[in-house]
Amino acid sequence: MSDLPASRPRRPGFGRGLFIGRFFGIDFYLDLSWFVVATVVTYDLTTEIFPKMGPHLSSNAYLAMGITAALLFFLCILLHELGHSLVSQRCGIPVPRITLLFIGGVAEISREPDDAKSELKIAVGGPAVSILLAGIFYAAHLLFAAAHLAPGRVVCLWLAITNLVLVLFNMIPGYPLDGGRILRAILWHYSGKLRQATFITSRIGIGFSYVLIGLGILSIIRKDWSGLILLLIGIFLKGAAQTGYANALQRAVLAGVTVRDIMTKDPVALAASLPLNLAVDDVFLVNHHVAFPVIGDDGDFRGLLRIEHLKSTPRERWPYVTAGDLVAEQGTEDLKVEAAAPAGRAMRRLLAAESGRLAVTEAGKLVGIITRHDILHFIKIHIEFEE
Repeated sequence: MSDLPASRPRRPGFGRGLFIGRFFGIDFYLDLSWFVVATVVTYDLTTEIFPKMGPHLSSNAYLAMGITAALLFFLCILLHELGHSLVSQRCGIPVPRITLLFIGGVAEISREPDDAKSELKIAVGGPAVSILLAGIFYAAHLLFAAAHLAPGRVVCLWLAITNLVLVLFNMIPGYPLDGGRILRAILWHYSGKLRQATFITSRIGIGFSYVLIGLGILSIIRKDWSGLILLLIGIFLKGAAQTGYANALQRAVLAGVTVRDIMTKDPVALAASLPLNLAVDDVFLVNHHVAFPVIGDDGDFRGLLRIEHLKSTPRERWPYVTAGDLVAEQGTEDLKVEAAAPAGRAMRRLLAAESGRLAVTEAGKLVGIITRHDILHFIKIHIEFEE
């Protein structure tokens, strides 16, 4: 249904529902909410929809048709998201995972496209797959009809119609729906301003989300509990639209800005040879921060020492373990970024890093520290002066 920036990496089977496999270099997850919706869809197909589309069949036939159609429908959603993802990968933008949620599918891209042309290609990839699937299922419907096989005819006709409905829903020109991304690509191409294009399409997306929320509430008041799904979809789309604009705003403000422009210079650092008991008494308790960079005698960065690392080490060992020993044991030497690196790249690292802060180095030497708060404050100040 939508493409969202990827957040912190997760191990298979943890933090994102059920890990169901890895295909084309993409992790596929099944969110627990899917099981609830799959049950509801199967029930509606079995008891309401299929008996009307193909009357005079047995209850067992309707049950088998409902289960088959529900599974194929969610497979169609995954293929829709895979269409986005494969095009994204061809544009050089990795897609770490696709998650099947109660609202449909979400392909989590690692970053925004670099240009409007790539954005348009990625946005069109999903609907193109759905249109192809609609054609395939309609052709299958005709074959089953010619063979007088009612169950197959009904299931395939429903899937053909549903895929077309999926395309029409996604063509609404509000971000993050596919239609919104297509409109954003067009506006971006002609104006050259991603921020402005995202603002317009995200406002449309938020407006549409309020329509869904309103319809959902109205349905619930009328005791039509399917309105709960509309309500949840509306809330999800509203949040995604707001996040999309925030990301575009961040990208615009940070364009051309380096880590050196934002970092805190000459931060308090721990000598690699300093015992942990002295690190706590003389540095942590005095400076009131949760993490400090550790450096060698020549100023080279060794790692980032956090309070959590100290707490995981028995206190009786503190006088005999140095800060350098502990960061080497914890493997935090990669929590750094070059001073000349783009600030946007640092922000992506900070969103993924456990600490929310990175050491800033130059030729391996510690020259500063940068935190998520530093970048967000920088963005906020620049936005205030633009208004």
